[in-house]
Amino acid sequence: MTAGEFIQKWQNSRNYLGLPSVGIHVDWNLINLNSLVKTYSGQDGWNLLYTCTAPWFKKPQTFKELINTKNADCLQIIQEETDNHKIEYYQRNGLKEPFFCAFAKQDGSFILLGDGNHRFLDCIYLIDHQYHDFGDDIKKTSVDVIYLTNFVDVLRTDLIWK
Repeated sequence: MTAGEFIQKWQNSRNYLGLPSVGIHVDWNLINLNSLVKTYSGQDGWNLLYTCTAPWFKKPQTFKELINTKNADCLQIIQEETDNHKIEYYQRNGLKEPFFCAFAKQDGSFILLGDGNHRFLDCIYLIDHQYHDFGDDIKKTSVDVIYLTNFVDVLRTDLIWK
């Protein structure tokens, strides 16, 4: 996949509510069309998601860090997801949309998950706390990652983490 194909796919992607799938601020016009894009599939993709950072908190934390702590903010999100029945949905139906996108610094030292933050958190909560098996869904996982030379310009981290 080229950077142009990544932009076209994810900029125009909509969730089931008709809202943009990528729920973080992205200045799509600033993405260098020579940026490297890689797609990680199956267990490799799933493992990569644990190393991605969630865009929710003042202090950036990876999903691996979040799930292994009793972070009050993370627990609040899990409670909200429980209250709106999304945890129950994934428990009953599995992960119907195992497709994710992420934005990385050029060297891969930092990866911000752009689409799928709630889906992934819900699923890892079910795996780690309710021992739910997502094995078949994990096999179908794909994560498109774009490696940006101008990460802070494209992602405007000042808008994500004020």
